[in-house]
Amino acid sequence: MRSSVVDSQRPLEIRVTRDEPFSPLHVASSIGSLPKAKKAWFPTPAEGWLSLVLLAIAAYSVVYSLISANWVGHGSVLLCCPLLGLLVGLLVAKTPRVSQSILHLGACLFGHCFSIWLTSVVAFHISWLLLLSSLRVLITSVGTTTAIANSEMVFFFYLSFLSFFLGYFGSWLVYHARLPWLVALVYCSILLVNLNYVKQDMLYLVAIMSGALLLLIARGQLSNQVSQWAREGMYAERSWLSAIYSRSMRIAIVLTLIALVLSWLLPIQAQSDAGKVFWNHIETAWTNIINGHVSLQNPESLLQPYQAPTNFFSDRLTISGSVHLPVGEVLSYKSSIGPSYLEGFTYNHFDGHTWTTSLTTADGQTVNAYSALQPDSDNANNQSITTAVTVRQPPENSKHYIFAPAQPALFDVATIVYSDGTAVAWTQQRPLTVGEHYQVVSTAPLSDPQNLSGIPLPRSGHDFWLADDLYRKLSGSYTELPRDLSTHVGAITRQWTSGATDTYSALKMLESHLGDEHVFSYSLDNQPIPDNVDVVDWLLQTRTGYCTYYASAMTVMARLLGIPTRVVNGFSYGHLDVQHNVWVVYGTDAHSWVQAYLPGHGWISFDPTPGFAPHPTASQPIPLPVTTKTPITPLPSKTTTPPKQQHTIHSQAGVHTATAISKNFLATLTLLLLLSSLLILCIAIAVYWWRRLYADSTLVAGMYWRLCRVASWLGLSPCSAQTPYEYSSILSQYCPQRSAPLWQLTELFMRERWGAPQQNPHPLELEAAEHLWPALRPLLVQLALKRIRKLCWRGSYG
Repeated sequence: MRSSVVDSQRPLEIRVTRDEPFSPLHVASSIGSLPKAKKAWFPTPAEGWLSLVLLAIAAYSVVYSLISANWVGHGSVLLCCPLLGLLVGLLVAKTPRVSQSILHLGACLFGHCFSIWLTSVVAFHISWLLLLSSLRVLITSVGTTTAIANSEMVFFFYLSFLSFFLGYFGSWLVYHARLPWLVALVYCSILLVNLNYVKQDMLYLVAIMSGALLLLIARGQLSNQVSQWAREGMYAERSWLSAIYSRSMRIAIVLTLIALVLSWLLPIQAQSDAGKVFWNHIETAWTNIINGHVSLQNPESLLQPYQAPTNFFSDRLTISGSVHLPVGEVLSYKSSIGPSYLEGFTYNHFDGHTWTTSLTTADGQTVNAYSALQPDSDNANNQSITTAVTVRQPPENSKHYIFAPAQPALFDVATIVYSDGTAVAWTQQRPLTVGEHYQVVSTAPLSDPQNLSGIPLPRSGHDFWLADDLYRKLSGSYTELPRDLSTHVGAITRQWTSGATDTYSALKMLESHLGDEHVFSYSLDNQPIPDNVDVVDWLLQTRTGYCTYYASAMTVMARLLGIPTRVVNGFSYGHLDVQHNVWVVYGTDAHSWVQAYLPGHGWISFDPTPGFAPHPTASQPIPLPVTTKTPITPLPSKTTTPPKQQHTIHSQAGVHTATAISKNFLATLTLLLLLSSLLILCIAIAVYWWRRLYADSTLVAGMYWRLCRVASWLGLSPCSAQTPYEYSSILSQYCPQRSAPLWQLTELFMRERWGAPQQNPHPLELEAAEHLWPALRPLLVQLALKRIRKLCWRGSYG
């Protein structure tokens, strides 16, 4: 009976009988097709799919606690991260004969790139270069107290990667290392930390995750026991194993329910205060160490709670003990009325520690250059202010804020105005650049006490306020108060405004009391604010803080009186550069103040910070008016700049160019990392498929069939009625000096496939056969080169 190479690759059931005579040169067979690999692409793992379901429940419990803690906005976007991490972890865990270190590296790079895409494209809709730049600043500032711009965006990136890594790490520990108890330890630790910052009761989440983890541990232990039985030579039918799994998991479910019920009855609230203080001190010390907030001059600072400095130019302003401000000159301006406060954006929602805005990117409206903006009031007494601004160092943020005096009405650049019935933020459509100029006309309301004193308080003149259409829109979000506001704040508000008969008088009383330099003081470096004390109550206790402390206090107190108010962020006057006749604003001039809405007048500015005032006094120097009048005319294309100022601009342009180069380098590096991770993942998949190919065959048969498959890809498929000897003879012609390993493999294959029992390869030959594949690679390379030359020849001559 003659057999061909292709026919020999069918299952072993077609083997000829041992007593039939065999001659390699006289074997007949019909041509067939190369055998296919095992159909199951991803077989059921020994740990079972139930482990993956339980692991997913536990992972999503942790991620849900992250979302409920409200660390950042767009929390729902994080829900896709654990699932992707679980699948990648399972793939890595079940990829055999590939270095796990390489696979871990590829998985982490993939998770890193996925988190960058999720943060920049899905969550914040910004350029990923801005995120990379913020990450670069974060890495280079490790061990310092420098705050990071776009901190919310960076923290969202961290949480997205953490969510991915929780799924990935848990899946790998369960399906490769088989350490479900370590997964339980990590997940529980993260969950308990996050629940400390969740206001609502979420004990049900603890019960759900605990139950899932207990069942996961039970399922893991059962899998380990069955594997140990198999290693010891104890085999059983699949039906018996299924019954064992089923009964054991039922028992585990009952024990889990009993454990949850008993744990619910334990006196968990009976922990002593000393124990709480001890663990809080450990957490505080560790946080201070990793943030570099340790002072040898003051060792006690190790146990003082650490708070990251407040990022002033951010959509989310969390007030802490210190504040991060830009360094150096930010902008310069000329104004038709002299010095002015320059506002950029506002906040309306306050939870006691953090200011945010209720507006999203969907609330932005594009306004073309020289197009009038909708005014907040039609007061004819509004003052027209023309201001020309030159940007020196754009504040870094996800939005490109532009700054102008109160109530901007007209810009000479295209802008995006965010509005909820009243304008709350002004941004440029494209990023600001060093040396850029823009002009703006503002219609600021005049703070004339005689005109403003006729407005009654909202609670005594309710009908007067309701007659204003805009007030009805603002009375909700701009009078909202923190949930846990101290009653002490209300008592102080009533005390300070006692005797006020109108709104303006009450506001001036609040401004006067908070701005009293004999009682309160201004400081950029303060004690950390306790988590259980709101900022306003903390200011009233310590009587020191920076501008956002005082603006927050006055805003909350005014809202207690029913007055719509908001916090404004921007810059104070700056200082006059007499030589160039411009007002120069530095990063240290960044400022927060208060605006209150008064019917018929619009937003009126107040500044309760000690030593500050929103309106210049007569003693302050007033520059010459700018030559440009309303309406704004386009800026000239070329302007004459003094030599000293040119040097400053050129230096800053060099910094901007270096920053651009750095961003390009980061972009290139990230793309390389992404391509590397995808390449590693593809290699891992290819290796997994290659190892699974002919997995049910013997070592010799599987190696010979793989050789035939690769040769077929290179254009040398076995022909009909061709014996293995004949096929190997053809292959050896392409690389005669490497033909010895090929003939050795062919001889072993023939003896194993059709030889008598005594001719089967013995163990030493099989051991030597394991090292034949590296020796066969040069032959395959020669075949590949021949194939390439042949294709090139066909391409050249048609």
